[in-house]
Amino acid sequence: MEKKQDNTLELLASRTGKSLEAFQKAKTVIPSGVMSRPRLFRPYPFFVKYGKGSKIVDLDGNEYIDCSMGYGPLMLGHAPDPVVKATQEAVARGSQFAIPHELEFELAKIIQEAVPCADKVSFCNVGSEATFHALRMARGKTGKMKVAKFEGGYHGIFDTFCASVLFDVSKAGSMENPIPVPSSIGIPPRVFEDVIVLPFNHPAAFDIIKKNKEDIAVVMVEGMQGVGGNIPAKKEFLQDLRKVTRECNILLMFDEIITGFRLAWGGAQEYFGVTPDFATYGKIIGGGLPVAAVAGRNDIMDMIAYTGERAVDATQKVFYGGTFNGNLVCVASGLAMLTTLKQKKDHLYDYINRQGDRLRNEVNQFCQQNGMDARVTGIGSTFFTHFTKKEIHSTRDLAGQNLEARGAFYPHLLKNGVFIPDVHLGFLSAAHSEKDVDAVIQAHKKALMELRELGLI
Repeated sequence: MEKKQDNTLELLASRTGKSLEAFQKAKTVIPSGVMSRPRLFRPYPFFVKYGKGSKIVDLDGNEYIDCSMGYGPLMLGHAPDPVVKATQEAVARGSQFAIPHELEFELAKIIQEAVPCADKVSFCNVGSEATFHALRMARGKTGKMKVAKFEGGYHGIFDTFCASVLFDVSKAGSMENPIPVPSSIGIPPRVFEDVIVLPFNHPAAFDIIKKNKEDIAVVMVEGMQGVGGNIPAKKEFLQDLRKVTRECNILLMFDEIITGFRLAWGGAQEYFGVTPDFATYGKIIGGGLPVAAVAGRNDIMDMIAYTGERAVDATQKVFYGGTFNGNLVCVASGLAMLTTLKQKKDHLYDYINRQGDRLRNEVNQFCQQNGMDARVTGIGSTFFTHFTKKEIHSTRDLAGQNLEARGAFYPHLLKNGVFIPDVHLGFLSAAHSEKDVDAVIQAHKKALMELRELGLI
């Protein structure tokens, strides 16, 4: 089919003149004009004015159904009343003390009660910090230095974790012997000497773990890979992974930055029925403000349980600290979020997961009925559209997908009133009504038909 001219970017630009002006101004003092790569979408970023519930409004007054939800934290939607109230009350008391306060206990307690693996909980600021601390704790606990992670797994911005996040067929090696591939320039090659890469959802991972059991301190895994393509783990795979790590005396860590308090009240651990040794959290537990956590067994968390004796702490504990750890305002926001989720959990998770199932099923059926090489992946309230006819079980299955169609898809969604960043998965929240989900489904169908009319799929 001959490709036609696509005027979608010009149409979006015609609607967002104030955002263009703001973007050009921002670029004079901010590299690329944005604070992270995923915010640099085409034709240029629209600048948000405010958000409420499931909607956001840009500087020009355009309203969108937001399926980014701040990249996942906003489980109750934008500016939910309980979180706004708690945050306002907290900031009136003072924004930063770096001294213990009682809300730390309350937030830690509610996480402990919800999370199967959590005997103790400790806070930091963002998910990358949590996974970094978790790795250090695992090394301190076991005396072993290597970390095993999966292809497609994203565990934060630190050098050690920036291996094989996206699949590069020319460099990645075989399924049975994956090779760490840097996800950025500027990373010393020696960093990956302590990184073992595993194939996701594939039994070859277990052979690699057994072969390296004397060196691996911890295996890190996401119950659902986010950045790698919104690809769920197979339940049987996680069960076997738990068995193998236990037999090999290796710690198993769940990265629940995305899945924690999203897939279920107990996160991926509850959803899959698999309990790791410890886990990391972020996003939802801050209610829209930066809070992250490490939660786990007593003997692991004891690695950061300082005694106050300098000689003991310097030689028997791993360093753990941060100026803003347990920040009053952030913890108050997170406590309001989790308290509300706990009060509503008996019907809230059923509702949002059911809406996510409906979205994925209807769009996938539409693609099948119209012979489109596209499919939506995900579980629970998450979704991501890929342009391939393959079954998707790992990031390797995304090799060769139609990237031109994928790149064009997100501006077409935006044109039809739905915002999802073009490099990230979509989320639903408790604020998304059935009518909102209907509109998101219709926007997907319209965008896909528009791509077909353009000759892209």
